[in-house]
This record gives sequence, structure tokens and C-alpha cells, in this order.
Amino acid sequence: MNRALGTCKRKKFWIDGTCFELRTLSKKAKTSRDVQTIQNPKYLINKNDEGKFFTSFAVPPVYYAQLKKFPHWDLKILENNTKTNITIPASGNLVIIGENEETITEARDEIHSVLGEIRDHLRALQFISMPTRNDEIITNFNKFKDDILNGDKIEGMHESIFISPLKLHLTVVVFTLLDDHEKLEAIKALQDYKNMILDPLVKKTGPIRIKISGVDCMNTNLKKVDVLYAKPTIVGENEDFNLQKLANDLSDHFYERGLVRTYQDNVKLHMTLINTKYRKESGSPKKELGTPKKKRWVKKQSFDATTIMEKYKDFYFGECPLDAIHLSLMGSVGDDGFYQPISIIKPE
Repeated sequence: MNRALGTCKRKKFWIDGTCFELRTLSKKAKTSRDVQTIQNPKYLINKNDEGKFFTSFAVPPVYYAQLKKFPHWDLKILENNTKTNITIPASGNLVIIGENEETITEARDEIHSVLGEIRDHLRALQFISMPTRNDEIITNFNKFKDDILNGDKIEGMHESIFISPLKLHLTVVVFTLLDDHEKLEAIKALQDYKNMILDPLVKKTGPIRIKISGVDCMNTNLKKVDVLYAKPTIVGENEDFNLQKLANDLSDHFYERGLVRTYQDNVKLHMTLINTKYRKESGSPKKELGTPKKKRWVKKQSFDATTIMEKYKDFYFGECPLDAIHLSLMGSVGDDGFYQPISIIKPE
């Protein structure tokens, strides 16, 4: 169960059907540097009609747009250092042409590194979660919410910052999947996880139940909290069989496929209850003739969680079965009030 804190694994990236390890990009030198050999699959390098070597690959178009303006990196310097000619398209295949395979490999290694940096800065669009929203947990969540809203005044508290009870879940890992190829690979990876890891585990342990009990927050200053969450465990868990290991294994599975942005030493196990990014209050915009009052988004404002932590530190929300794992779209709403699914697996 124990994993060394601070462990730093290489980033991985899924490109044209292959998972590649990425070198670390040295921003100061405007190039990538690595003292260790990367055991990547060999790039496909061919000769063109002029007898020059070339390699090509495709990534979603948003990467090309970002590649052309990426800070701390210069395409011309890379071309000069490797004596290559690199064509970055608006869409389609990026092409690297050079005199030999070694310089082409060097250029492609560095471009892969920059692509990894770009992915780190793109907004997360999808995520893997375990829904935790059965009747017992929803009932107790609503009681928790009502007690807080109807109790003593709390600085920064507002009904809108509570998560919808229909969206209660545990987040395991997030993605930035930008085209159908990446989404299909994530769907396949989720199904492989079910077949190779989850189903054999459930056969060994029997049905898995998750207990949600106790609250905590993401930062140490209780007077300025943005995220309050409940703490999950597996009912009857032990050193060999526990929720932390299960979540870590699931996260690792997607890391090895080159689909996650950054390797996680340990997944932060939490069921979000309150998040100030959801804050929405009624307000009046600048008055315009014939324009009615509208709801407006309010600047992010923290809340004081001191009394909540004192009163509800051990609050019991309930138990639910681990009966599904979802790959979903962030910020969406499905027919059942949960996030819109891309794919769902259920243990058997």
C-alpha cells in the first residue's frame, strides 16, 4: 500500500497508437535534456523521393496551435541543432525531415517533450470516477447541507457551493482527451481494467462496499477553505485490500497507457461536498433598458470551515456498493443527473 512520496515517474503520451515516454524539457536551455536512455519504441523513419530521411505523426490540432507559440522553446533552434526541417501543420501529420535517423530521433524526442508540457497546461475535460450516490448517502448529504445552511451564520457559505447530491462521486484521475482516437483508447483502457484487474479482484473479495464518513478540507487554514470533502474507505479494508490501493492501481493503469497528464503517487481519496468554484448568487448586472435581472457568476470566495470541522468531523454519510466506474465529461449532466458518461464498467 505504501508508495514513496515524491516519486517522480516520466510523463507518458499516447501518439498514433503508441505510448511514448517523454524526456524532461529544460526551459532555461530552450531544449530537452536527459541523462538517461528512454526505452521508447523505435520511431518509424523512412526515406522520401529525394533520399532524405523523414518521420511523421499526428496529434489533435490544438497541440499544433500551441506548439507554434509555446514559451521557453524555439523551433528554429531545434532545427538548427538537429539539422532538420520540421513542418507543423494546422491539422494532419507533423513531418520531420533530416539527413540521418539520429538527428530525426533527437528532434522528435524534443517535440514529444513539448507536447507533454502543453498537455499539462490544457484544461481537464474528462475524468474517471466512482459514483457514491445511493439513497442513504444522498439523504445524509442533504441533512448535512440543510443543517449547515439553517444553522449559525458561516462566513462565505452559500447554497450554490454544495455539489448536487446526484453528482456525489470519488474522482480517481482526470484527462485531456482531445479527439476520438484518444477517447477510444481511454474507453479501451477502462474495459481492459475491468477484465484484467477489477473482475478478478471482485471474484477474490466478493462485492465491494464503500463507506463515507468524516469530513476534511484541502487546505490547512480552516478560515479560508475552497473545498470540503468526505472521507471514503472500503468496508472491512486491510493492508492488502483497501480503497487507496484500488484507486492507485486504477490511476496507474491509465498512466501506463499514456493517457494521464501526470503520474500520481497516491490518489487523493475524497467525495467533494462543497467547492467554491460552483458559487452562483443572484445579482443585478448594469441596468439596461428592458433587461430583467439575471443570475451572474460571482468571483471565487472562500468560506470559514472552522465550525463545520468541529461539529461534523465524524459525520456519517453512509455506505454504497462499488457497482460502477465511469469515464465522464467534466461539467456535463446526464439523463440521471450524474455526469454525462463516455463509458461505464460494472464489476462482475
